[in-house]
Amino acid sequence: MKYLAVIKIFFKLQIIYRFDVLIAALGTIWRVVFAWVLWSAVFMGRDEVGGFTFQAMMSYYLINSIFTSMDMSGKTGAEVNDSIVKGTFSKFMVVPANPQIHFLSQNFSACGYYGLFAAFAAAVCVFMFKINLTMAVELAKIILAVAMFILGIIFMNAFRFFIGLWAFKYHDIGFVSYMLPVFISFFKGEYMPLSLLAEDLNAALRFFPFTHASYTPALLLMGRANLSEGLAGFGVLAVWSIVMLALNQFTYNRLRVKYEGVGI
Repeated sequence: MKYLAVIKIFFKLQIIYRFDVLIAALGTIWRVVFAWVLWSAVFMGRDEVGGFTFQAMMSYYLINSIFTSMDMSGKTGAEVNDSIVKGTFSKFMVVPANPQIHFLSQNFSACGYYGLFAAFAAAVCVFMFKINLTMAVELAKIILAVAMFILGIIFMNAFRFFIGLWAFKYHDIGFVSYMLPVFISFFKGEYMPLSLLAEDLNAALRFFPFTHASYTPALLLMGRANLSEGLAGFGVLAVWSIVMLALNQFTYNRLRVKYEGVGI
């Protein structure tokens, strides 16, 4: 299968970008270090904050940091945008392959490679900070968390691909690409557990996909979310993913006719 070949090729290509892999691994460690410094001060004189003990909070950041390091969708959006602006996107329009699936396959290959080093960096953090990992013991929760994370990768790649496509019409979407990750990171719970937010806001976020791309899987792995909550989040994420994939195909078919890239 041609897309399986794309996964294999780009997995091997990651070996070339050793510095990027090192930075990603250090990013995992840095996020845990930042969390340790911040929450050590917050937990001073307290046993719990928002239902989290200090060890549970560190476990959450550790898991979420691994997820963050494995999410390569930002590179997908940047590559789509740059290739359209520079005129090289034409190569994806003349080969017998769907550009969206091509970039998704490319994302999964990088995700798997970076995941190996993120896991190693996480192990280093466990040793450095003596973190007692809070993990679920139910196999069903672990399987659901992994499935939800994979679906989250699909959604995030589709969402970033959608943003990148608008370079067909507006040519320069650099400002949106620069500001968007801040909001996405917040709604994915990368800065803090979303349960610390106001209850009404937290309830509203459950209907949006970003929460279930990282935050909900992390809670499932920690055993802090039940199966019904996980299945509900999986359903929300699945619906959004299907809608986004279909929207991308529609948008691509509409905007590609405006393209005047090299070779078209």
